[in-house]
Amino acid sequence: MDYRKIIIVGENNIGRSFMAECILRGILQKRKCQNIEVVSRGLVVLFSEPVAPGAAKILREKGYRIEDFRSSQLTDEDLASADLVLAITKGLAEEIKESFDEATSCMSIGTFIDTTETEERIPEVTEENQETYQTCFDILEPLMEAVADRIIGELLV
Repeated sequence: MDYRKIIIVGENNIGRSFMAECILRGILQKRKCQNIEVVSRGLVVLFSEPVAPGAAKILREKGYRIEDFRSSQLTDEDLASADLVLAITKGLAEEIKESFDEATSCMSIGTFIDTTETEERIPEVTEENQETYQTCFDILEPLMEAVADRIIGELLV
C-alpha cells in the first residue's frame, strides 16, 4: 500500500478533524514518514474560517506544530487525489460514500473509530467548554498513533 495523501473529514473542519490532522501529521513526521500529506476537510463548511482557538491551544501545549489553517469543504477533487479518507464518525464516512461521485475512486473511505463506544466518547468541542478540547485530544492521540502504526506497517510490507 502506498499512501501519499490522507484526508481526515469532520463536520465543519475547525475542531476535531483539524486536531486529528495535526496529531497524525506530527506522529508521521516524528517517525520519519515525510512523503505523506495529511489534510483535513469538512462536510459542512459554509465559509472558510480559522481553527477553533481551544483546539489550537491544546495542540500547541502538547507540542504539535500548527500551520496556517482555515477550514475547507471536502470536494470531489479531494477524493480523487486521496489514497485514504478517514472520517471522524461512521455516519460521516457513509455520508461521503453516498454524496460524492469521486468516493468510489478513492482507495479507502472509512473511520479510525473501531467501536461505537469509542465514537461516542469523542466529544463535540466547543469554546464554551474548554475541557472538551482536552478530552478530545486525550482520545484522538492514541487513535492517531494506531493509524500511524497501521500505515507504517503497510508501507513496510
